[in-house]
Amino acid sequence: MKILRVVSDLYPAVVGGIGIHAHQMSTGQAKLGQDVTVFTLNYNNYPKNESVNGYTIIRFPSYFTLCGNSYAPGLVMEILKRKKTFDIIHAHSHLFFSTNICVFARLLHSAPLIITNHGLISASTPAWLNTLYKYTFSTATFHIADHIICYTEVEKEKIEKLGIDPRKISVIHNGVDTNLFAPIAAKKPNARKQIVWVGRYVPGKGVDYLIEAFFRVQEKIPSARLVLVGDGPGKAVIEAKIKKLHLQSSVTLIDYLNNAELPHIYNQSDVVVLPSLMEGVPRTLLEAMACGIPVITTDLPHLQDIVDGAGLVVSPKDPQALADAMITILKDSTLADAMGYYGREKIKQGHSWEDTVKKTLKLYETVIEHSR
Repeated sequence: MKILRVVSDLYPAVVGGIGIHAHQMSTGQAKLGQDVTVFTLNYNNYPKNESVNGYTIIRFPSYFTLCGNSYAPGLVMEILKRKKTFDIIHAHSHLFFSTNICVFARLLHSAPLIITNHGLISASTPAWLNTLYKYTFSTATFHIADHIICYTEVEKEKIEKLGIDPRKISVIHNGVDTNLFAPIAAKKPNARKQIVWVGRYVPGKGVDYLIEAFFRVQEKIPSARLVLVGDGPGKAVIEAKIKKLHLQSSVTLIDYLNNAELPHIYNQSDVVVLPSLMEGVPRTLLEAMACGIPVITTDLPHLQDIVDGAGLVVSPKDPQALADAMITILKDSTLADAMGYYGREKIKQGHSWEDTVKKTLKLYETVIEHSR
């Protein structure tokens, strides 16, 4: 099967949930004998054409960025030029300009188009623009696509409410490599209380509330430490907040970690926190759970079932509730161990990466057959 994957961000040029997902999906499909090509944007002067893990990458330069969305004329031309040379086109996130071009190509009778929804709204965009986009471009994009993949039933229901035929929406869980993300024997020292956040510094990730919450945690547990892993346009604001609250000696910022290095960070931590105001199904939570580490996140409807038993959920924008949840886990090792064990089992049983790849390929076959 000739597969074209179109994604704005691709690991390792961009370390983030969508980019890692696209890379691992392409790797998994190539291992199963599929002919996979990925169109993506070129960051940090990576080669224009490259073969990685059995699949082909073609990168295009971006000329400007608006609301975290990059625009590449070369990508537009290549998609339109090669729109009929693949058996299936799989675009990631309806929020990207690259996906909009795939939709336009589909109107011009391209190969069948599948879109994976990685979250209905953008964490980098103002609320009013998210709302406007959702009821215009998002709805039109979903109508035109041949099929849509969601991670959870809750997300599927949200898209159905936009008037999209439920028969063209499938739920395929986001997978995790449970061999890479696994508990390790060498655990952290008992006296160390480490909290970890992994993501991008954008308003929707709620990092400012995490800093306020950590300030309150330190009042109760002076030995607590916070590690922030990531980069993004809002990093300077967070650094200023850390300085204002005199937390410099207790907060460590790490700009970049290879995906293979993340299990070590998780395993050296007591709890992983993701206080987002909006999310799809973040890989950070799944990876931490696979490592047997308890998690804390906000009570977004589609995350509640995933986290249930493996961590705690709190209301968004509530530093005190977030602090209380962190203190609860840091002070109760028995509870933390039980959550960690249960989380690992949930990932092994319900979020196998191999299962994700096979179900996606099966969907391709169904969509291609239906389009004939």
